Amino acid sequence: MKQNIYNFFLMKYSREKIALLISGKASFIALFSLIIIFSFLADKFFSLSNLTNILDLSAILLLTSTAMTFILMLGSIDLSVEGIAGLTGVVGALMVKNFSNSNDYGLLSIIICILLGAIFGLLNGIIFTKLKIPSFMTTLGLGAVASGVCILSTRGYPVIITDQTIRGLAHIKLLGGVIPLLFVIAITINLLIWFVSERTILGRHVIAIGGDEAIAKDLGIKINLVKIMVFAISGAIFGLAGMLLVAKLGAGDIRNPYGLLFDSIAAPLIGGIAITGGIGKIPHAAIGAITLTILRNGMVLLGINPYIQQSVVGTIIILTVAITIERKKIGVIK
Repeated sequence: MKQNIYNFFLMKYSREKIALLISGKASFIALFSLIIIFSFLADKFFSLSNLTNILDLSAILLLTSTAMTFILMLGSIDLSVEGIAGLTGVVGALMVKNFSNSNDYGLLSIIICILLGAIFGLLNGIIFTKLKIPSFMTTLGLGAVASGVCILSTRGYPVIITDQTIRGLAHIKLLGGVIPLLFVIAITINLLIWFVSERTILGRHVIAIGGDEAIAKDLGIKINLVKIMVFAISGAIFGLAGMLLVAKLGAGDIRNPYGLLFDSIAAPLIGGIAITGGIGKIPHAAIGAITLTILRNGMVLLGINPYIQQSVVGTIIILTVAITIERKKIGVIK
């Protein structure tokens, strides 16, 4: 019976389905268009080494944009990604072989970072739902708390790791040295969250809340519980991203995730996710992350000024939001 109600609810929003179809096709077209354009304009773009580099560069962004997409589908946003990733990275670095202490927890440190990220995500969700503070303000504040704790614990200095097992994660390439292990981990998480969003009750509730929270409440959906769970899951993914950044860069540092917030929001939007919620699918995060990485990579190969690069990305974000935003959910634009 409930399944029929959910199906009726989803069918009711035909406009969202049309927007999803358009945005999904547009994101694929944009991706393949960039590949074709840069293949002609940049000599080294289509080399095997550069394609491997693109997958490697997109791995962390794919993780964080997957988590961000899950939250955007709710109609919320999470601005704590840099704070959580920075703190979990430093904690993880302090738990493996490093120059600062004698700890040696190895791969267990990754699990601890995931749990720490989940705790911060849980706090985000609880504060957001129980204190009725907007998600952008809640997550911005808690992200600042995480960053502050990180800086105080290390006095702003990076924690250099010597653990070759952790560092080796960033250097493992599969399928004849073509596919980075970090990308495989990221795409696996993306597919797992996709399964959750499409095949579980939690996923259907997320879509319902993002589509129309008032109707979702009338259907008996536990709005606050769903939001808390989604923020906790996303926090866990941010925690994993923080530790994988340590593997890539060889140190835990609050500066590791610098710039990740902007790209983590940009990638889902480029992939066709509506910032107002209810429109989009998790795989669109992967499309957006790879598209954004290809765009930046191609502009670097062409020698385009970094400030112009950022302007290009900003313009694209404005255009994608203009296309996908559900204006009827916003009473007054301000």
